[in-house]
Amino acid sequence: MRNLLAAGLILTMAGTIPAIAQDEGDAPLVSGNDAGPPGGSSGGELFFMVEDLRAEVEHLRGQIEETSHQLQRLRKQARERYIDLDERLVDLDSRLSELEESSEGSSSSDKISDSGNSSDSDEKKDGSGEPASYRQPDKVEREAYASIQYLIQEEQDYEAAIDEIYSFLEEYPEGDLSVNAYYWLGELYLSQGKYEQAQQAFTIVTSRHASHRKAPDALFKRAVAHDRADNTEQARKVLDQLEERYPESKASALGREYRNEMG
Repeated sequence: MRNLLAAGLILTMAGTIPAIAQDEGDAPLVSGNDAGPPGGSSGGELFFMVEDLRAEVEHLRGQIEETSHQLQRLRKQARERYIDLDERLVDLDSRLSELEESSEGSSSSDKISDSGNSSDSDEKKDGSGEPASYRQPDKVEREAYASIQYLIQEEQDYEAAIDEIYSFLEEYPEGDLSVNAYYWLGELYLSQGKYEQAQQAFTIVTSRHASHRKAPDALFKRAVAHDRADNTEQARKVLDQLEERYPESKASALGREYRNEMG
């Protein structure tokens, strides 16, 4: 009897063990099904951060475009001011040329009298006296001029060089390098086939700075600009002025050769 009870107890316990084991094995599955996807909240924050950065970049890009537009407008206005000044100087130079031609018939005694009464500054103005002294540039001005030369000779970015020249002349309207800048402005316009603008730039050198070392070269290039613009008669007149004013200059020798090629 006792053995029968023991056997029944063993069987009863054997029937309950699988159920317990099953319950314990199911526990991790229930825990796994209840857990949410990891990192969901961090991904959403990253998305909104990227959108904010994108909006900020677009805003900065708009500001850069607006600033660039304003800079171009200011450069255009500065160029227009100088072109207007150049045109006035060209007109003045034309009137002076007419006066010189009308005075060619005067007697030599009158010329001697005029030269005797003229001041030393007047002699320097027409290039017959000693070279006039010009304000020498400081370090900052030389560096600004060097950047123009770099654009011309190294980069060959002529449009950028023209803009830099106008900015340079606005900052330094008078001085030794300012005369050089006007000369290079004429050279750049001449290379681009803008002959009227080239004549204007060269005229500033020949009219306002006749005693400068660049004046003979500028006068020669004025003749070249007239010739390329199919104004041969005016080109010859300018070459005559070059021979009369600077007969010993290299530019005058070039002018004689150029005249022979013109025929």
